[in-house]
Amino acid sequence: MKRINIAKTAAAVALSAACILPLTACAGGNTASGITATYMMSEATYLDEIAWYSNEDVMLVTRDKDTYELYYKRDVFGTTDPGMKGEKTIVYTGTYTSTASADGDATHLDLTLSAPTRIYMEQHGKAFGRDAISTNVMLDTANWTDAMTTVAFPSGSEDGAADFLSQYGREMTITVEDPSLSPDDTTLSYRIVSMPEESLEITGN
Repeated sequence: MKRINIAKTAAAVALSAACILPLTACAGGNTASGITATYMMSEATYLDEIAWYSNEDVMLVTRDKDTYELYYKRDVFGTTDPGMKGEKTIVYTGTYTSTASADGDATHLDLTLSAPTRIYMEQHGKAFGRDAISTNVMLDTANWTDAMTTVAFPSGSEDGAADFLSQYGREMTITVEDPSLSPDDTTLSYRIVSMPEESLEITGN
C-alpha cells in the first residue's frame, strides 16, 4: 500500500494537544509535578489504494523529577467510506535523562527515555479492523483486568500488565530542539528533531 506524505510539521496542531493533555491524570502523570517542556511533531499521509487519510501526532512532555509522558495519537478517516474512521491514543510514562545532543547542535538535547513503567491505550472506530487489536478498547497497565488480558493476549497471559509492558515498552532516545538554549534565536521551537523509526503504535500484530 502506497503512503503519500502530505505534511510533516514541527508541531502537532493545537487541537491534538488539547485532546491529549487531559489524559495526563488517567495515564499516570504526576499532575503535582510541573511541566518543564513540551516537544511535538506531526505527520499526515494519504493511503492512496484505499483513499484514506492518516494523521499521526507525537508529543513528549517532560516534568519535574525527570519524568516523561510520551503521547502518540493517530486519526484515520476515509474519503470513499466516511464511516471507516478511527482514533487511537497511547501514552507511555516513565523517567528520562537529558544530555547535549550527539549531533553537535547547541540547541538540541538527547532525551533518553527509560522503558515505560505504565502504558495507557484507547482505541475507537472501525479503521483498525485489520489489526490484531481491532475493537474499541481501553488498556491500562496500572489498572489491568482479566478482560484486558483477553483483548491483548487472546492465547492467554500469566501477568497481562507485565507482559504488555515487556512487549510494547522500550528504551529510546529522542532528539529535541529547545529554544531555552538560545533565547535570542526566534526561529527555534520546542519540537522533536528525530526519534527511532520504529512506530509507537500498538496493533497487536
